[in-house]
Amino acid sequence: MERLVKEMYPNKGTTTQVNFIRYADDFVVISKDLKIIEQCQTAISEWLEPVGLEIKPEKTRICNTLNPIEYNGKIEEPGFNFRGFNIRQYPVGKYKSGKTGGRGSRLIGHKTHIKPSNKAVKAQIEVIKGVIKQHKTAPQPALISRLNPIIRGWSNYYSGVVSTETFNKLDHIVWKMLRAWTVSRCGKANHEK
Repeated sequence: MERLVKEMYPNKGTTTQVNFIRYADDFVVISKDLKIIEQCQTAISEWLEPVGLEIKPEKTRICNTLNPIEYNGKIEEPGFNFRGFNIRQYPVGKYKSGKTGGRGSRLIGHKTHIKPSNKAVKAQIEVIKGVIKQHKTAPQPALISRLNPIIRGWSNYYSGVVSTETFNKLDHIVWKMLRAWTVSRCGKANHEK
């Protein structure tokens, strides 16, 4: 499939017409040209058909990473999710703009942000909530030893991207859940902020 896309749209010198990113059975096709994306979607669908596979419409989106677009009669919000990450671009001024590479680098007028997706954050909250619920009557060290690898693993997975705001939000949510766990066991105590 990747070879098919690369053969359809080979690089023109240093210019890449299409990027194909995959992980297991998930993939993303990226191009500046909407026509190329549509042709790739058709070609991939035809390539998958003889082996009894198909592109799932509910998991397929055509969008722009910078601006909302209208596609098939509905407005598609900018950015997309892939493997638990949200990839999106934001317009910025000249002092914060990204640059093209090479000798004649120029400002591109936007920054790309990759951060944990909302779906991944909600899933992590549910996992932590489930562990706390399972350990309602367990001693505090048992709960801590169960939560630490879950929180550390998730944090390590997302530590290489723009995640400070997400980590702060999750930290507060987990703190509130643990406070409720403590209150349910020990009763309300005076708490000063």
